[in-house]
Amino acid sequence: VLKASLLGHDFWTVGDIDPYQLIFTPFNHDLGEYIQLIDYGKFYASKTFYDPINDQQIIMGWTSEEDNLGPQRGWQGFHTLPRAIFLSDDGLELRSRPIEALKTLRDCQSHQHFYDIVLPSELPFELIPDINGDQIEIQINWQFPMSQSLDFGLIVLSTPDGIQRTSIGIASRDKTSVMFNCDLPGWDYFSVPNILQWSDCQIACNKDKRCQAWTFVKDRQINNNCFLKSGVPLLASDSDCISGVKQKENHAQIIWVYINRALSQKNPEAAHEPLHAPLWLETTSINNQWFLELDIFIDHSVIEIFEPQGGQFALTGRVYPEEENANNLAVYVNNAPINDENIIINTIDIWKLNTIWT
Repeated sequence: VLKASLLGHDFWTVGDIDPYQLIFTPFNHDLGEYIQLIDYGKFYASKTFYDPINDQQIIMGWTSEEDNLGPQRGWQGFHTLPRAIFLSDDGLELRSRPIEALKTLRDCQSHQHFYDIVLPSELPFELIPDINGDQIEIQINWQFPMSQSLDFGLIVLSTPDGIQRTSIGIASRDKTSVMFNCDLPGWDYFSVPNILQWSDCQIACNKDKRCQAWTFVKDRQINNNCFLKSGVPLLASDSDCISGVKQKENHAQIIWVYINRALSQKNPEAAHEPLHAPLWLETTSINNQWFLELDIFIDHSVIEIFEPQGGQFALTGRVYPEEENANNLAVYVNNAPINDENIIINTIDIWKLNTIWT
């Protein structure tokens, strides 16, 4: 595995190295491709070391500030939580999950457990009563129907009225090979010339091994209307665009896990743009349902999200809520299922976390 800090991110690639000429040859994609990020959020300049007691490789990264108040605080940035990194079963992908030792930070007396929560449709904001904290761990198991256009999630660091809040959401689409009135902004590596229609842009992406997604912008000149992307950006509504995601041979389908920071803080100098991680889910035969577990760590101004089962992604973000009571949890549904299907929280467990400082 070769990793490098580039463009504000830490990238990885898997390949062979010639020990004599010191030449590294990637198996699939080279460094700098947004399909191969160690963490899809604020994670940079990572360091790794071997843990011989637990026989694991551990990585920690640097997460910088995203506001203008560092001089007032007297410090800037800090290290992320330690993660165990490992290769996928086929040896082609780098994965990560929180190290087991983080469980020792849990305040077991504070543990709260809930199950079988069916979310009503079109739920803008509903507070979860008697649960709060700004230094907590949340393990949540979602169940939701496959191949539908959904947008739902968990709200953290929220005031009781929801005016200040951060959303940790899941977005999906019924069809991702072609999405009309949809943009996939960012992560461009090439603008294809002489493209007359969106289907030609899709063909150009399918022919290029590097391409993971594309966007065709209507009513533009033919040399500036088709953009190929080396990752899958977060989708956004735009009537001028048609976009698509290159499909996988195993028929897995993509969803997006995101952090919406639009209402996280009042400071206009702090970052408000969303962060996201694309996630491929394999189709299941269990009533056409998807099941997704997320492990979420919140420590005041930092949020770290993991998919702990397969270790398929990590997503770190910074937020700066000013309100003292911005420590509540809530749920929301922006786009609900159709055909009388439901979004369900199968289980949710919450622990307050003890500090490592004594």
